[in-house]
Amino acid sequence: MSLLSILAFSLIFGLMAGASVDKSHILPVALISAVILYISRDKIAAREPPAISHDDGRQNTSTASSYYAWPELGQFAFAVDGKSFQEAINQLLQENAITFDEDSTLKTHILTAYLIPDNDNPHDSNTVRVDINSRTVGYFNREQALGFRHRLDEKALANQITTCYAIITRNSEANEKNGVKLDIEPFE
Repeated sequence: MSLLSILAFSLIFGLMAGASVDKSHILPVALISAVILYISRDKIAAREPPAISHDDGRQNTSTASSYYAWPELGQFAFAVDGKSFQEAINQLLQENAITFDEDSTLKTHILTAYLIPDNDNPHDSNTVRVDINSRTVGYFNREQALGFRHRLDEKALANQITTCYAIITRNSEANEKNGVKLDIEPFE
């Protein structure tokens, strides 16, 4: 978040406070909000939606190109635990008009996944979140997250968001949930 945008947002907050309460509140509210935004600018920047999806299912924006993209393997061998995120996965299926044929388990509709080290997670500060189209579709398990973070450290990308391609899978069992597979080398 740039200094200019911090000042603009602070002025807007101050003007809103002045319009709703009293003109004497404009400057203090603007100053306080500027300080808060300045201190929190890194967290705010990390929370911004990473990309906008297009009709072809791939995400392509200037912010997406600023992230490290893992090499394409074309294997989609790394499965993400998405059991708790079925609603988000089903929304992605609907938005991207992904349907599964009765005889196939995979649809070749490729999406971009954002692999986000989630240092602020209250349960585990080493966790890695997987987002597609600004929706969380799963998390790496503990061992996968540690292996992934080790790989980030090796590439001097510690705590940075990276991208890879992903596909949504359907389990052939009737009671099983849909899942997400990433085109990234599995972690040891």
